[in-house]
Amino acid sequence: MELKEIRPPYSVKPGTKLAESSTNLSVMSRFQALALHEQQCVVVSGNSSSNSNGQRSDQRTHLDVAGYRRLRTVGQGSFGVAVLYERLSDDLQVVMKQIALGDLTESERNMAMNEVEVFSKLHHPNIIAYYGSSVQNDRLFIEMEYADGGTLAQMMAQRAGGESLPERFVLTIFEQLVSAIGYMHSQSILHRDLKTANVFLHGKGTVKVGDFGISKIMHTKVHAQTVLGTPYYFSPEMCEGKAYDEKSDIWALGCILGEMCCLKKAFTAANLSELVSKIMSAEYVPLPAEYSQSIRHVLGLMFKIDPGERPSATELLQYWVPVIYRNLDSSESNYFRRKLQTPPAFEPTRLHYNSRTILYQLRSFGTSSSLAPLHLPATLKIKQLGTRGQHFVAVMEDGTVFSWGEGDKGQLGHDALESWHHIPLRIEAVKHHSIAGVAVGHGFTILWTASGLLLSCGDNSLGCLGHGNRTSLLVPKQISKLERTSIVQVSCGTSHVLALTDGGIVYSWGTSTKGALALGKRLHTALEPERVILPQTVQNVRELHAGPDCTILITHQGDCYGCGSNAGNRLGLGRKVSETSTLHKFTIAAGCPKILAVSVAETHAVFLVEGGYLVTLGDNSHGQRGAGHRYELLKPTIVPQLRSRCIVNVKCSETYTIAVTDDNCLLLWGTRLGVTPEVMDGASNTLDGNNNKEWRASFSTYANSTNILTPIYKQETILDPADVLALYSSKTQQSTGSYVKLLDIYPLQHSILVLIETNCPMV
Repeated sequence: MELKEIRPPYSVKPGTKLAESSTNLSVMSRFQALALHEQQCVVVSGNSSSNSNGQRSDQRTHLDVAGYRRLRTVGQGSFGVAVLYERLSDDLQVVMKQIALGDLTESERNMAMNEVEVFSKLHHPNIIAYYGSSVQNDRLFIEMEYADGGTLAQMMAQRAGGESLPERFVLTIFEQLVSAIGYMHSQSILHRDLKTANVFLHGKGTVKVGDFGISKIMHTKVHAQTVLGTPYYFSPEMCEGKAYDEKSDIWALGCILGEMCCLKKAFTAANLSELVSKIMSAEYVPLPAEYSQSIRHVLGLMFKIDPGERPSATELLQYWVPVIYRNLDSSESNYFRRKLQTPPAFEPTRLHYNSRTILYQLRSFGTSSSLAPLHLPATLKIKQLGTRGQHFVAVMEDGTVFSWGEGDKGQLGHDALESWHHIPLRIEAVKHHSIAGVAVGHGFTILWTASGLLLSCGDNSLGCLGHGNRTSLLVPKQISKLERTSIVQVSCGTSHVLALTDGGIVYSWGTSTKGALALGKRLHTALEPERVILPQTVQNVRELHAGPDCTILITHQGDCYGCGSNAGNRLGLGRKVSETSTLHKFTIAAGCPKILAVSVAETHAVFLVEGGYLVTLGDNSHGQRGAGHRYELLKPTIVPQLRSRCIVNVKCSETYTIAVTDDNCLLLWGTRLGVTPEVMDGASNTLDGNNNKEWRASFSTYANSTNILTPIYKQETILDPADVLALYSSKTQQSTGSYVKLLDIYPLQHSILVLIETNCPMV
């Protein structure tokens, strides 16, 4: 059953004859009940209509539903009608699909109940949300999310005959569809009726898959005689009467991809016999010339006649989609650099651009480097980014939040478990809050609001969500113990959390066997926030930092205290002291200069002190302390090569350190991983931080393989700080008040995220 604009039945036009075909009659006989021509849309108003088209007369009679206000009818399928309601409790608009069970045959009734069963199992940001179902007066009600942007089919129909859709726009929709279908397949569910009419568009740019009336929960391959769906999207194995599995959904996704690019069906035919013949030989409409070779190659893989040769949804999402993005990012990045260096062709005094932020991914290895923007809303300014390399959460200045990356613990807050989400997606669950900041740990996310409330979601196996239990959450939930406390800063380690109130009180929770909770030697786990009793010497805390199994506090006086694991002697306790649960004061230099900021990694720490100098502690086996060598250093040392430069920001990763100067230069030293320049030129990338998906060889090298490939990484050690990025405005731009500023940096295992603010014209 389709949820779409109301359409009357439309059969083959009278007098139209099917052409003779040599196609096997046993194949054609499977489609006797199907029509090739699509139904035409009609406008419907009011609560009822005539019965001239043979529809059941009572299907458009709508019952009043307690607690809801009826708005209008939005769609009708073969044996149900969809009505838009407003839920009175929260003013949320929802769709209520109403099915008169008494008028259905047994098979139709089974199909209706199957939709409820399948729908209730699905929780994903790119699938229409299921809110509940009930039976009243022999009528089945299925309450679901309302997508206010219509269907993909309607959008393309409006554009028919016009310009092709931009490839980036097509890829954005396609990636969301693949993510949804990959999730369904991971839950052992086939959709079986994927088509543009079942792809719903949300006004906020999100794509939603819907209509699960004929979806199938898989235990084995689907029986050969089960031919359901729309002929234009049938796979060859369905046409042949063979058993089929999730690879038939991949074929249908290919049909949708081809349809978006060509603005017409991927397989066109004058009659059903010709259509089946073209499907069986994979004779699809070629893509227009403006689309890249990479997207053509991926479409060809999806249209392999042998299902075993088609990529899975996971392979598409984790490998092939990034290949296409890499192609786009490379050309756009080159264009951006040309534009930035080219003076405007008109009067400088007429230039006026609003300030905005751009988040870039910087990949640098050897003599080769690239800078590519991430796909966040261009009209919103990023206030803060939280990441530990696996998942990413961006807080905007307007209080909205976007997340992407690993989501298998619910840490993205999208009310779903996702192996990987490429596209930054708004967290709708916190839309009624103005979010002020974010901190993330391994598999969990902590948000705080402008009013000082805390919310958390994700993995709670170690008590990091602070709710007094170990129940993981798919959407952010307020931490009740701190609801009357105004929080101004939060920091997350891998498995513990620190929070600072406006009054300077520190709370901690989570798990640490090394004393990072600062709650005493015996307390290793706190399932909810516990106040840290600070020593008399540790007062007026200005900010806090939770590193990997350690805690660091900085006071308003510029003093610094730490506890937890002393791995690599990063806390300066000496090589023989492995840990401490008592806050210990750092003495990093003679005269005790004021500490402005600190960054701590697994085995070393870096301190930014007054005057713009850097002091390092801990392990130096990778050259990460910037001493010009890799020998052991037992005491804190200043980075000698940077004495003449003023540092304003510093971050450290496990094996390297990065810093920003006051003149917008990014410096790096230590050991970094990457690929050689010749591989980088043809590589694809995925922003995944620490897992092995970041760099992959060019798709053309592996044209006959759809396996997830194992890349070959190399490492290089930079013993003295080296400039890897410099930002500046041209004289023409400076004369108009234009500027470029490096706001923040985020080290990942194989790349660096760079947050830039500018009012210059940029791509």
